[in-house]
Amino acid sequence: MEQEFILRSAEIDDIPSIMEIEQICFNKDSFSKRQFVYLISQAKGHFCIAEYRQRVGGYFSVLINKRACSLRIYSIAVHPDFRGKKVGQLLIDQIAVIAQREGLKRITLEVNVSNFPAIHLYEKNGFKHTSIKEDYYHDGASAYCMQKSTIVE
Repeated sequence: MEQEFILRSAEIDDIPSIMEIEQICFNKDSFSKRQFVYLISQAKGHFCIAEYRQRVGGYFSVLINKRACSLRIYSIAVHPDFRGKKVGQLLIDQIAVIAQREGLKRITLEVNVSNFPAIHLYEKNGFKHTSIKEDYYHDGASAYCMQKSTIVE
């Protein structure tokens, strides 16, 4: 039986669970509690979590740039306990819905060049490599800049 996840807007009370996932997934590149408070309560965008039986299995934070007509995936992560259960796909699908609803033309993101599972997920969903940012992460790793058009042709 496939697990049923509920997608909902993140709340301040979700921050401990979000920070746990963030630390596991990003270690020294993790956001701080203060950054999460800002992203959830003040940023121009959306912060959603995927919840299963009152447990946060994954989340995303996206920022809207109306002038550039784009949506930036600022952070997206899935707890290791929920990997392989299509949580990442669920999150990507919701991001696409938000971009369409907001009338934005593209979705952009940065991803560690060695994060092959994430890169595969993005490519499977139509993201293309646009450039590379050298020395982007704390450990000196580079990031691929990727983009997807939301315009259906």
